Amino acid sequence: MHCAYAIDVQHQTAGVAVGEPGDFKFFSSAPAFDSLEGRIFRSLDQVNRAARDLAVTRRVRGLGHRRH
Repeated sequence: MHCAYAIDVQHQTAGVAVGEPGDFKFFSSAPAFDSLEGRIFRSLDQVNRAARDLAVTRRVRGLGHRRH
């Protein structure tokens, strides 16, 4: 039986991981995480790490484009 787990990053729901250990598929619920849509992960830790890394990358890129 498959289970669904909400993946939250910085107080935002990034999406849902559905599956069982060794086979979690990510479904995005926010445009910022669409690049992870449909990816398969071996663990929930991997899903969470990928979502966090993506959020940090986007935040850093955004800071680099701000004008002072």
